Amino acid sequence: MNAAAPAPALLDASADPLDFSLADRLPARAAGRGRLLIGAPPRDGRPGLLFVPGAYHGAWCYAHYLAYFAAAGLACAALDVRGHGALPQDAAFASATIADLGRDVADALDALQAPSVVVGHSMGALPALLAARQCPVAGVVLLAPSPPGDLPGALALPPVPDAAPRAAPGAAEIRARFLATAPGRDVGAVSRRLCAESPQVLNDRYLLRVAVGAAPLGAPGLCLEAGLDTHDRHPPGQDLAIARRYGFSHAVLAGQPHCMMYADNWQASAGAILEWHRAQFG
Repeated sequence: MNAAAPAPALLDASADPLDFSLADRLPARAAGRGRLLIGAPPRDGRPGLLFVPGAYHGAWCYAHYLAYFAAAGLACAALDVRGHGALPQDAAFASATIADLGRDVADALDALQAPSVVVGHSMGALPALLAARQCPVAGVVLLAPSPPGDLPGALALPPVPDAAPRAAPGAAEIRARFLATAPGRDVGAVSRRLCAESPQVLNDRYLLRVAVGAAPLGAPGLCLEAGLDTHDRHPPGQDLAIARRYGFSHAVLAGQPHCMMYADNWQASAGAILEWHRAQFG
């Protein structure tokens, strides 16, 4: 597929990709245990987009996407799942699981009260897929997804201690793994917004404890692979195997790092989603 849909008007292509301040100005509302940031309300009959962040991240990480898809005339929202983004972490947070986050996504889909495409990044792909099993969705988009635990050939990772929330990655890991950027780059804007993560959520992913099943999801889908992703967590062929399992389209964005939604050229991934959405829904 061609990953270069025309960019919506009114966006500043020179804006700092690590400026997430739009997320602080958007309207927000509760949705179950989560919190929705509303980029644009429903406008027509086309499905909107619900963006689900990955580990350590909140809805803020989709600030650019929300502006982009709102400018394209699509309803869009991003979700803080429990304990993430602007939501506090209570005493129960360390025991939260990916199944719990899946319920948060399902609650958000219900709260939107309109057909939606659920978009999950990295670990967030798993609660997005679980929610798509629980309630109707118009489509599914996976961005550099973590593998379902029952995906044949999926590789487990070393677990983390489960006594307390896991501190967010530091600047060096953000540069190398999230952004594939220069060692000296200032990534403080990301560091300041990342949150600690539930060790159960991490170990659900690392120990392959989340089975999604191989049955069709009953909705079209797209899987975007980050060409600069690290092979320890995203070995070659894994994203394609996920796409084939669910009958999704698949594309490799060669110059994109793991966190493609705030990469230097984040418009490449946004454009690929928009092109796919237009092909599916007009």
